[in-house]
Amino acid sequence: MITLQFAIIILCLLLGTRYGGMGLGLISGIGLFCLTFIFGLEPGKPPVEVILTILAVIGCASVLQTAGGLNVMMQFAERLLRKHPQHITILAPLTTWTLTFLCGTGHVVYTMFPIISDIALKKGIRPERPMAVASVASQMAITASPVSVAVVSLVSILGAAHGIGHAYSILEILAISVPASLCGVIVAALWSLRRGKDLDKDPEFQAKISDPKQREFIYGNSETLLNQKFDKRAYWSTWIFFAAILVVVLLGAFSELRPSL
Repeated sequence: MITLQFAIIILCLLLGTRYGGMGLGLISGIGLFCLTFIFGLEPGKPPVEVILTILAVIGCASVLQTAGGLNVMMQFAERLLRKHPQHITILAPLTTWTLTFLCGTGHVVYTMFPIISDIALKKGIRPERPMAVASVASQMAITASPVSVAVVSLVSILGAAHGIGHAYSILEILAISVPASLCGVIVAALWSLRRGKDLDKDPEFQAKISDPKQREFIYGNSETLLNQKFDKRAYWSTWIFFAAILVVVLLGAFSELRPSL
């Protein structure tokens, strides 16, 4: 019976992922209907804390982007990557990992991918080497970010100490997740250094750039944020955001700082 219930959950997730958007929620509702009315399972309580955490993270990231602080962080990251283009395969995933670690969501790094591709091509490095691992790194950092939904949810679950005998704090969780995810990113980046053929030894790529139009399409455009100017409010918003992250960590680590009912 449990196997059949598990199969229904997996099937709904696969179908929802295929359709995406509202389809994921609607198909999940069908799965909930089957588990409730066919198998007689009692629905759980809505994850209010998780929903509020998602709203808080999205709200903070949206305000940061509107104020220009997110572009400030992106510009600093691009400046670092362009200063050391020969190490793009190592630095790109570390950059996206850091951005997600600070913002709590991997959606903030989309702007970096065209920049990473441009730097790699200009240096003669296969773009998929840094881009593939950078994409993975941006998601791995979710497990290490003190403001991500995953970490906050885990803190609330383990904080209740149901059946484990110890209420783990956010610092105890981050002490494991930060080095673990960061080491995983570094290992993946080192593996990507030899992924595929070098561009100068790839006959398919060389055949493409032999066409002047293809060469102009590949090498002609340059994605950059370095030419953008930001006012003081953008920099202030960045520092305020960092201060808010510090407050979240402190409140999660020291219960005496939190208000008690």
